[in-house]
Amino acid sequence: MSPATHRRRRATRTRAAIVLSAFLWGLAGCASGVSDYSRAMVTYQGAFPELQGAPDQHRGQVAMLGGRIVETTPSTTGTEIVVLQLPLAANDKPALDQASEGRFLISTPEFLDPAAYRKLTLITVVGEVTGHVERPVGDYPYTLPVLRPIEIKQWSSSDWGNGNAPAVHVGVGAGSHGGGGAGFGISF
Repeated sequence: MSPATHRRRRATRTRAAIVLSAFLWGLAGCASGVSDYSRAMVTYQGAFPELQGAPDQHRGQVAMLGGRIVETTPSTTGTEIVVLQLPLAANDKPALDQASEGRFLISTPEFLDPAAYRKLTLITVVGEVTGHVERPVGDYPYTLPVLRPIEIKQWSSSDWGNGNAPAVHVGVGAGSHGGGGAGFGISF
């Protein structure tokens, strides 16, 4: 193979790697959490135990919370979703390696199908705090802050990399006739 042919092949591989890199970084944006529009509406910056302890004091504020769906109950007046709260990690994802600090309720006048909002689904919600409800958990009386949703992000298992942080993977290979390649991937 001539030096000129070798240079052209190397240039082609370099361009392909650049295009692939740009494509992968673009996909990384798709794996993010809630929209910038909803994020800009968030006014509550406190910890979840503070919100749960005095939800009526935060009425009208917009909070971003995450967790795992416990139960979705539609009725003629709307839908309620009970969520086991989990602290949020990178990209607004509920942190699977942290303990729950309680429960909260999403209440909307819209119909949300329980088949779409299934038990154990991980979600992040941006919503207005509208007060609280008292509900038993077993025999224990429980106060749940209530949010009227502005946006609900459901996380699929393919969104979960290692659960919290992005991971970068790099690979390099060489062929027996002077060829080779390199690649990398990002998981979230």
